Amino acid sequence: MKKYDVVIIGAGPGGTPAAIRLAKAGKNVLLIDNRGEPGGECLFEGCIPSKTLEQSADYFYLLKYMKDFGINGGGTPSINWEKVVRKKNDIIQQRLEMELKLFESIPTLNFMNGEARFVSSKKIEIISCATNKLIEEVSFDYAIIATGSKPFIPPFEGNGVSKVWTNKEMFEEEDLPKSVLIIGAGAIGVEFAQMFAKVNVRTTVVEMLDRILPPVETNFANLLYEKMKKEDKIDIYLSSEVKRIDYEKEKFLTTFELPDKSTKRISSDRVIVASGRRPNLEPLRLEKAAIDFNKRGIAVDKYLETNVEGIYAVGDIINGPTFAHTATYEALIAANNILNGNMQQVDFTKNSWVLFSDPEIASAGLTEKQALDSGFKIITGSYDYGKDVRAQINDRPFGRLKFVAEKETGRLLGIHIFTEGAADLAGEAVLAVSTESTIKDIAEAIHPHPTLTESFGVLARQMLAELEKNKMEMEG
Repeated sequence: MKKYDVVIIGAGPGGTPAAIRLAKAGKNVLLIDNRGEPGGECLFEGCIPSKTLEQSADYFYLLKYMKDFGINGGGTPSINWEKVVRKKNDIIQQRLEMELKLFESIPTLNFMNGEARFVSSKKIEIISCATNKLIEEVSFDYAIIATGSKPFIPPFEGNGVSKVWTNKEMFEEEDLPKSVLIIGAGAIGVEFAQMFAKVNVRTTVVEMLDRILPPVETNFANLLYEKMKKEDKIDIYLSSEVKRIDYEKEKFLTTFELPDKSTKRISSDRVIVASGRRPNLEPLRLEKAAIDFNKRGIAVDKYLETNVEGIYAVGDIINGPTFAHTATYEALIAANNILNGNMQQVDFTKNSWVLFSDPEIASAGLTEKQALDSGFKIITGSYDYGKDVRAQINDRPFGRLKFVAEKETGRLLGIHIFTEGAADLAGEAVLAVSTESTIKDIAEAIHPHPTLTESFGVLARQMLAELEKNKMEMEG
């Protein structure tokens, strides 16, 4: 039986960085993935393909408004979705080849295609995904579980449930439907809805909750909801529950209950389920290694170690933030703790994320509610991008910037951005929060003009003046 220093299960944003870090440090590493290719959900059915398709949709959408910028392009804009999908596939292939080339350059990194199952707390068996037969059994000193998550399809009634799309099927389709119904108004549902609407697909969104985007600042979510309601191609039904999905004559018929308990039935070419995800637990046989877990994922401590010494878990498989970059952050912590002993802890108060809606929403650190719940005495401030010169030049004068700071020290606890270009502004936001910068630090930094980042300085000076006024009143 072959023995490895570290076995890593899952070659996505959680598993791959850990494997590279440990192998470069001299550990003999076995990285296993049931896809047979590194990248995980993010590369093949998540972040990368969705943003590629959304970029094409954005370009097409802008063509319709060229005259607003004094440009006469002539003719009626059209989109070749087959070419869009091919471009997406080309980008994925480029990323894949780069990763495989990197693997080949590291002698102690071994990559294997297969399904990993625990035999004990120090052994796994690797099963062929093609034949379901045992390939080999290996032992290890340490293990990292990074198998990610998968779309969850609720148990709706109807013969159409088996034909619905998730993000996986959607990214493989080369023909645009004329109409779609999306179940769920979380990040995935909102991004897909706006993308489809931009390429003239009639889009309906059905959400059980009374608002869109539950984790997002309420004011931002409400502003985006009002904007989406005004778009010609989008209809949104909140506080509405899907009951059944039927399929007749190449059309989906979705029945859902409205807030007043009446029912509505909508016909569409496609139905996309974006109502949540579940951790990939089933193939692992965690009970064989006595690893604690439940339906929400594997239990880990602040060092990302499970209850079994030497076995760690990262990414969507644990109950924490479900972002590719967070999984990578966790992966490197787990790798460092394997190399140096459990010395580095996770700190999600410095986490960041981006929702690629239109406009984008980005966040770093704590929301106002999280800060208050954590016992901080805070001060908040808001900046209106409707008055921002760069936003006006870009013809996107819409959105807000919000700072959440500790009242006594002015230390920034959270920065929340809602505007076109928020994804790029998130870099300054997370740097400010993670380095414990103060409002004064941001106010005194010289931000370039005219740029969107200039808003950080304007808001910081506004809040600094308020803090200084309050201090003077208290002293006087």
